[in-house]
Amino acid sequence: MASQNSLPASDSSTLHLTHPNESEKIETWTINGKSWRGPLSLPAYLRREEHLANQPLTLNGGIIYWILVDSSASFNSSSSPSPSTSADSTSTNFTSEQRIILASCETIRRRALIATRGKEVEEVVSHGVGSVFCREDFRGRGYAGRMMKELGKHLERWDQDEGKTTRFTVLYSDIGKKFYAKNGWKPFPSSHILLPPIPETSRPTPCLKELPISAPLRASHLTLLCLLDEALLRKQVANFPPAFGPSTRAAIIPDVAIMQWHHAREEFAARETLGRDPEVKGAIISLGPGDNNKVWAIWTRTFGGEASKNKLHILRIVTEGEYEFAASSEHSPHGHRTWDDRTIQAAASILLAAQKEAARWNMQAVEVWNPSPLIVRAARELVPRAEVVHREEDSIASLMWYGEGEADEGKQMEEVEWVGNEKYGWC
Repeated sequence: MASQNSLPASDSSTLHLTHPNESEKIETWTINGKSWRGPLSLPAYLRREEHLANQPLTLNGGIIYWILVDSSASFNSSSSPSPSTSADSTSTNFTSEQRIILASCETIRRRALIATRGKEVEEVVSHGVGSVFCREDFRGRGYAGRMMKELGKHLERWDQDEGKTTRFTVLYSDIGKKFYAKNGWKPFPSSHILLPPIPETSRPTPCLKELPISAPLRASHLTLLCLLDEALLRKQVANFPPAFGPSTRAAIIPDVAIMQWHHAREEFAARETLGRDPEVKGAIISLGPGDNNKVWAIWTRTFGGEASKNKLHILRIVTEGEYEFAASSEHSPHGHRTWDDRTIQAAASILLAAQKEAARWNMQAVEVWNPSPLIVRAARELVPRAEVVHREEDSIASLMWYGEGEADEGKQMEEVEWVGNEKYGWC
């Protein structure tokens, strides 16, 4: 193992952010697998990571792997690092010709939208940062911070057309708000509401008996729904309330490729650990003929290392016509949202379907990120004392704003609103 005394300082000019070769990529997965493999064995976890790298979202350069190394160390690109494959190992033995990986991460390309008051909505390329990791025996030396500073610089023009810059990138922190904020990613609202699973055998209350019946969503339904969702999102980000709130909006497009990537994760884990296929991907209700008449949710199951950590996450919940901004200046900075009892009951029925699906899969809870006021109302139809929890440590949605070069110079993060800040954006 590398001597602790021989490791470079985090501010060394020889530290370099680069891409791993194939064996180094497997090494990073082997090292971080102890923390992230959940119920999977280490070999299964390695197969899952390879599987996720071959989804529509991640193919053709959609996912990029990054490592922080010491460029002054000798390196033979054909040599193969020899990480231990023990599920509990975080140590690696190196020869003098192998690069020592000081920290690692990955980025996933996403389609995104930018809306600025008074301008047309613009589609842009954004990036989600994930799998930020530093070996236990290398922690406390500043390597992860150095990597994130270097990564922020690299992503400013990464995968962009000539003359263009990245407008924003996102990540989700599991170590609180300070570390990533210090490195340029500002924490945004990170709340959720939890609902318990409801077994099919439970006797329905009078309230539940009155709810409309939802229909299950299958994978074959998602492409058209995601296209409709994108069209609705484009209208939403362009519809600024008069004289109120941030002047710029940013949103990750909830396209079918993102949903398929999440479902590839759950399907792999379900087949590997339970031998089952999670066929139901969400639920939908139509309130009647005409426009603005559907409510739907797309979800995914998360399998933890222990059954108590299993959750059904709502990736995205859509209520057509929910956001109707009033022209009057007396309304709140976020606009006036209108809905009727039928819409609330429809949303409640969708959440109830999620609760029942959670019970079928032994999920301990249904979790909805950053629920709108309508969804909170709907949740309280089912669980009257349901509370919105504001997270301070885990899954903190964070955004780095680059803007548009000199045209955006001086724009404060407070002027940027993140629209659609839901679980689908996580990576």
